[in-house]
Amino acid sequence: MGFFTRFKEWQFAKGRLEAFSDAVFAIVITLLVLELKIPEIEDATNMQEVWHAVVKELPAFYSWVISFFFIAIMWLHHHQIMHMATRSDYGAIWINTLLLFFVCLLPFPTSLMGHYHLPVFIMLWGITVSLTSGMLSWLYYYNAKNYLKESYDKRSVMKNVRLTFFVAPLMYLIAGFLAWVSVYLAFAIYGLVPFLYLLPLDKEKKHNLKNDVKD
Repeated sequence: MGFFTRFKEWQFAKGRLEAFSDAVFAIVITLLVLELKIPEIEDATNMQEVWHAVVKELPAFYSWVISFFFIAIMWLHHHQIMHMATRSDYGAIWINTLLLFFVCLLPFPTSLMGHYHLPVFIMLWGITVSLTSGMLSWLYYYNAKNYLKESYDKRSVMKNVRLTFFVAPLMYLIAGFLAWVSVYLAFAIYGLVPFLYLLPLDKEKKHNLKNDVKD
């Protein structure tokens, strides 16, 4: 018996995995806003100084915005991926743990990118979210392959799984390296990618929707 096959022998309550993950997502998305600092203004009556201080903080604000919506999209699709599964095991637990590892790491590159906006830190953010997206795609693949509900078309789902392995992780990675060419181009791609994933990728067969509405 293979090493990875043994993980399937140990079942784990799917509800506990989802509850723990939801808590981590909620904490991380809250921690992100703590990186926004009130700008230092010596003379608040000097509008030129006020405007200059506000503009100086815009990269930090934008970094927070794209990180916030990245986490929101991760949470949305994590919920959908777990909803599609009939059960969970220790393989899913450890893939999910790696996903949460990179999710928890995100505030660090977000802070670096926002306060210094140097290519190396913008690239670091791209690498971090690329790895995070990759872990979510792995969980998506694992659940679809092993525990997909009958209310989903497996061929269609696996096609979407293959797409997710390349689209988001690759776009974030490319954008990170493009920061050395233009930080504005990298920021633009970072802001664009979440719009590709506003809705879940897979639909259930209509006659099963009522049965799963409470899941």
